[in-house]
Amino acid sequence: MPLPTPARHARAAGYALAVLALAGCSAGEGVRDDGPAPTPSASVTASPLWPDHPGSVAPAKPGQGFHARGPVPGVTVPDGDLTRIEGVRLLAADPATDRAVQSGLKECPDGPSCRLRPPAYADLTGDGKRELVLAYDDLGRTILWVYTAVGEQAHTVLEYAGRPGTSAATLGSDLVVTEPAGGRNRESDTTLRWNGSELAPLPAASDPAKGASKARPSRPSDDSLIQPAGTDGPGRD
Repeated sequence: MPLPTPARHARAAGYALAVLALAGCSAGEGVRDDGPAPTPSASVTASPLWPDHPGSVAPAKPGQGFHARGPVPGVTVPDGDLTRIEGVRLLAADPATDRAVQSGLKECPDGPSCRLRPPAYADLTGDGKRELVLAYDDLGRTILWVYTAVGEQAHTVLEYAGRPGTSAATLGSDLVVTEPAGGRNRESDTTLRWNGSELAPLPAASDPAKGASKARPSRPSDDSLIQPAGTDGPGRD
């Protein structure tokens, strides 16, 4: 006997739904008035992590995509609070950091040629502690990293290399990565959600960023505050 194919399952499911729909609207009932339709809830607005950073249309290097890695060796996170660790220190200690980035970090955080954006913080894992989000504007690309604290160790749960000017925003507890238009590429949004081990992209069909508001507030929300460069706020030892 041949095994049922996915197509047969789909047809069977469709027939079942059709029968249920007909059963729910029998001829004897006619048309019912159940009152006014419920009002749709207001959509959630994305909060940009770097609202003042302009996009770019420069030619891009091939993207590396989304990656997750293990803990960064030789770095201790006091009390698991990533706001007490400098992003420059994490990237410099991470053996997987690109060599070109490693070289460029010598100008950071206060050098005139530093390409590392100010650190951003947001709770993306739902544990009540804020993750550290970093962005580096390399030549021809922008690289994003997300670090989370496990105990007193910093784990890289996301690395993404996209077109120049790639940025991110929080949408609830999700991270929305936006790549600007450039060349033949249109602007694109991808939503990443914590799955227990990494920030993974959602399927396009269920990605709430496709319907998220593009409005840019004058400042990010409280869960995505950015410490301006040159200040003594969180993220500096």
